[in-house]
Amino acid sequence: MKSPSRIAVTGLNSEDGVRIVERLLSRDPAAKIMGLDLSRPLRLAGKIDFHALDLTSPTADVVLAERLAAEGVEVLVHLAFRSSPTPDIEEDHELETIGSLHVMNAVAAAKLPRLVVSSSTMLYGARPDNPNYLSESHALRGHPDAHCVQNRVEVENLLADWSARNAETEVTILRSGWVVGPSRSNYISRFFEAPVIPTVLGFDPLLQLLHEDDLLDVYEESILHSHPGIWNVVGREALPLSTLVALAGKRRLALPSPLLYRATDFPSIEQTGDRPAGFFDYLRYLWVADGERAWAEFGDPVYSTQEAWSSFVSSRRL
Repeated sequence: MKSPSRIAVTGLNSEDGVRIVERLLSRDPAAKIMGLDLSRPLRLAGKIDFHALDLTSPTADVVLAERLAAEGVEVLVHLAFRSSPTPDIEEDHELETIGSLHVMNAVAAAKLPRLVVSSSTMLYGARPDNPNYLSESHALRGHPDAHCVQNRVEVENLLADWSARNAETEVTILRSGWVVGPSRSNYISRFFEAPVIPTVLGFDPLLQLLHEDDLLDVYEESILHSHPGIWNVVGREALPLSTLVALAGKRRLALPSPLLYRATDFPSIEQTGDRPAGFFDYLRYLWVADGERAWAEFGDPVYSTQEAWSSFVSSRRL
């Protein structure tokens, strides 16, 4: 498939939406890009076409399909997912799962050639019986106490069924690991910004980190060229949690899991709607993804896990 002449982005106000569009415009200032979200980012005012769209609306699929067809869009990038879970579990499900269904319906109705979807390696789940490296074919077991993870597992399952019925649309799914960098701000980055990092006593899992610029490189390539399939987009190497904490000059507060989960239960539910295990199990069990296929397809990431971490830590110190 040739490079697209018209691109649409849902979730324009997401962590990656604005920066992806800015990259595309820096490559080609005359690029025809349509942004879709509840509000227009001020940084993009006057630079792209913008249409207000609420993906939780019952008619969102009809409205989106009409706009995609009218504009002759060739590639839709679907980024309308929470960067951090909220206590409103039902609203999160409406946006992420039902909203994604609306996107699929619209893409089918408009007969788009290509769909690029944001996803996460968290969908594999953090489990004690995980293999050393999780490939793209590994089951998506998610986590029962992480509702946004469960939403996106549901989205990928729905997307697999939809893709089988709509073979004329090429689908690219980018499962990224934890992304860090100077401009990242979500519940994961805020957790690691604390001077003392609470961890589970007796556990020191390997963690993969991906620099935000390496993720944007893969998105840009996926938008401009054909890369169908599912890809683990992760940083090279994995480091123990204790090493990352030490490199940041922070202290660990290791607590037995019953005590840690009990102590953080109320604030966790109040802030994210989830019980603590939905986050701390990812700092307890192995969930390292195999990135070999993606590295061969898109090229090696510029930053290793340690370099991505150093970039994040340095930006916070400044």
